[in-house]
Amino acid sequence: MVRRSLIVAVLLAASSPLAAQEWVWTGDRPDADAPLGVIGARNLDLGVIEVGYRFSQTNSRGVWFEKDSLPLATTLQLYSVAPLTLSQQTHSAIVSWGVLDNLTLLATVDFSIFERDQLTNTGILYITRIEALGDLAASALWEVYRSGPFRGNISLGAVVPTGKSRTYADTPFGVGQALPYDQRPGGGTVGVTPGASFMMQNEYGSIGGQFRARVNVIDGVTDWTPGDRYQADFWAAYKFNQALSVSGGVRWAMWGRIEGADPQLNPMLDPGNDPVTGLAGGQRADLPIGVNFVMPGGPLEGHRFQFESVYTLHHDYEGVRLGQDWAISLGWTAGLDLF
Repeated sequence: MVRRSLIVAVLLAASSPLAAQEWVWTGDRPDADAPLGVIGARNLDLGVIEVGYRFSQTNSRGVWFEKDSLPLATTLQLYSVAPLTLSQQTHSAIVSWGVLDNLTLLATVDFSIFERDQLTNTGILYITRIEALGDLAASALWEVYRSGPFRGNISLGAVVPTGKSRTYADTPFGVGQALPYDQRPGGGTVGVTPGASFMMQNEYGSIGGQFRARVNVIDGVTDWTPGDRYQADFWAAYKFNQALSVSGGVRWAMWGRIEGADPQLNPMLDPGNDPVTGLAGGQRADLPIGVNFVMPGGPLEGHRFQFESVYTLHHDYEGVRLGQDWAISLGWTAGLDLF
């Protein structure tokens, strides 16, 4: 209850000064960028190249089914192994280029470290850890609306399966065992990523929204294909000055269950191995709270630094799986004007 009261207070504080008024979009303000967890919300000016780095950590804890957590004893009655926690640390490189006044190209690649704690029904606690490259994503952002304080774009991209769709580690059950679906950075399939974004700005701050999807169009190379994923973001940012802004919002995600199954996984061993439950469909609503900072002067003038923390408000899983608890992200972006 306390967390939800704070959520309401943050959203009201962020959005209250954003009454519509005459204004011209200003791109060098801290709130001109969307929160860190939102990518591709605005186009770059012609000839501008931006490079960026993002570090994120997502922590999951406890086994959940639908809206409720399951007792550990219940999980160990259903499976030989109960996952306890999962930490995913991801390093992302991001490059974007304003090739036309209304066209921006964007590419990202990830490298992730997964660490998972689990307990067997015989009382053995063990940890599996994997480091692997993720999938490569590229997209084009087409600005379709520009008027005064308003900006809007649509996007279309593709995901190239550079990430591993099967990973291995030593476990109490043998050497070089295939790991559960939730420790695999890639899906082994090509996907398309349509999206649309909208932002509005005034002298006090900005508001924005984005919808993005990943729809897999080719079956996975390891006998399983991740479910399609849909995400919607809404945020409001308050500008304290020309260097600092804070934001709050709501992030909603929905995903489908996987198709097929990896024959190297025993579905009765671990809920993360079970194609019916381990990557079943579901949905989640999160509260992201962010800070954007633009260096006002000095040798790093114009460099952007961002922070975002994400708290889970609601989740509903169709299968038995680890439930996301919280996440944080740190980011840096620098731009170069070629003209």
